Amino acid sequence: MSGAPEDRHPDVLVLDRVGGGAPAPRREVTRRLADLPHHCVVLVHDVTANADFLAKTIGCL
Repeated sequence: MSGAPEDRHPDVLVLDRVGGGAPAPRREVTRRLADLPHHCVVLVHDVTANADFLAKTIGCL
């Protein structure tokens, strides 16, 4: 979720509000995220459909 807002997908998970933090904890979070399974998904321009899909994927619905 980096870059100018017009250069990225809509922030359906409200991740762009998360920021800051010390370098060491940020590196640790990055390392832990990198250890998780990776899956490719294709999102569309229907923000509601994208949000529903992602919420179901992470178990919020």
